[in-house]
Amino acid sequence: MALSTIQFTQEQTRTLTGVTAGDLRHWRKSVPYLAAKPGKSARFTFTDLVALSITRQLIATYGVHIAPIALSVDSLFRLLTDARLEDLETGFVVVSGDAAELCQSYELGRFATAPVLVAPCAPAIAAIRGQVTPFDRQDQQAALPFPPHIVRAGA
Repeated sequence: MALSTIQFTQEQTRTLTGVTAGDLRHWRKSVPYLAAKPGKSARFTFTDLVALSITRQLIATYGVHIAPIALSVDSLFRLLTDARLEDLETGFVVVSGDAAELCQSYELGRFATAPVLVAPCAPAIAAIRGQVTPFDRQDQQAALPFPPHIVRAGA
């Protein structure tokens, strides 16, 4: 039996990623992965949210437009779809002219020969998690009010 993936509505996606409706509409014209999710019935996975958040961050931070990096962003969505969450939490997205890669910090040096855009995945994941589960993970189970006791069978 296959596990179903949580799907987020377009409104939830915009709220969780900070991407405006206008930006999403504009990006759909340039990014084939997003063009395949048209209309109000579009659904997005957690990794889609991470990719959208990173795309928004790259555009805002570096002042680039979506058109010159559209192929890279399309590659980013497809790359993150197959990525493990553990790799995302410690990984960095490296966007070049026509591709995207997910790598660890120790691998960043190999990109020193060409211009690239780099964004860590952890802040995007933390921001999304903070909105979806607004409680501290350490507080999930309270301390037991009574100490544990050994119970013997037949006693």
